[in-house]
Amino acid sequence: MCNIKMNNDKETCNFARANNFRSAFRPNVCGGSTSRPCSGSGDPNGNPNGSGQLATDGNDVGGDSYEKDVKTKILQSSLQHVPRHGWSRDTVAAGAEELGYPDTVHGLFRDPGAELALYFYSASNDSLSRLLRDGTLTLPTESKAELTAFLTVAIKTRLLMLQPYLNQWPQAIALLSKPSNAPQALSNLMTLVNDVCYYAGDRSIDTRWYTRRIGLATIYKSSELHLLQDGSQGYDDTWKFVRRAVEECVKLDTMLESNAQLAKDVVTASVSTAKNILGLTWNR
Repeated sequence: MCNIKMNNDKETCNFARANNFRSAFRPNVCGGSTSRPCSGSGDPNGNPNGSGQLATDGNDVGGDSYEKDVKTKILQSSLQHVPRHGWSRDTVAAGAEELGYPDTVHGLFRDPGAELALYFYSASNDSLSRLLRDGTLTLPTESKAELTAFLTVAIKTRLLMLQPYLNQWPQAIALLSKPSNAPQALSNLMTLVNDVCYYAGDRSIDTRWYTRRIGLATIYKSSELHLLQDGSQGYDDTWKFVRRAVEECVKLDTMLESNAQLAKDVVTASVSTAKNILGLTWNR
């Protein structure tokens, strides 16, 4: 086993969050064939959205910065109330009250429940990214078996972060599938798969950049839905599902390495399938 070390040069990724499906699948957005694709607030260490910080539109100055900090603190405090109130305005109000703010402060949020779910998703992505960067999760070698094991463990680790909120997660999925929330939800999903692909050693600059991320995103979302219905001990059925799906994905990737036209065809077919699985079938 060996560790893939990140370049010591810090890079700043200054680009807006994805506003449509195509922009969420843009390779090498930070420049260079070895740079880590990233999105969000441009943390200099490569962490998207700065440890769960709320995404902004780039006009964040003065009072806006203070408001964002207050909102982040409220969302952090609100997570412990999700099992009781779900992803709702009442949950955010309870989080605000705990910090000494009036419960009416939920007026700061356009869609309190959805913004809480988006915050949790982003913060969980950051937690996984730290585990990958710090080497807590063993990184793969050139072996396909090691790559399969790494991807399986990475997906399992991220899915387990949902465990405290499994009963309430279907509500979060419904909120994040709304047209007004889905672009940021998709951006968060692509940040997740970008991180995993990067630490798996992916430096592709061809159509495999797309197929790998679409494939991994589809596996993650399918596994998430499987987990919500899993009654097996220790979610054993879900982990077997993840392993099989990853194995098939790695086999397909091997085939695409020697067939560029097949790779293009797979990208075209996979985009429609992935959008359906991700709940992105509305007309835009």
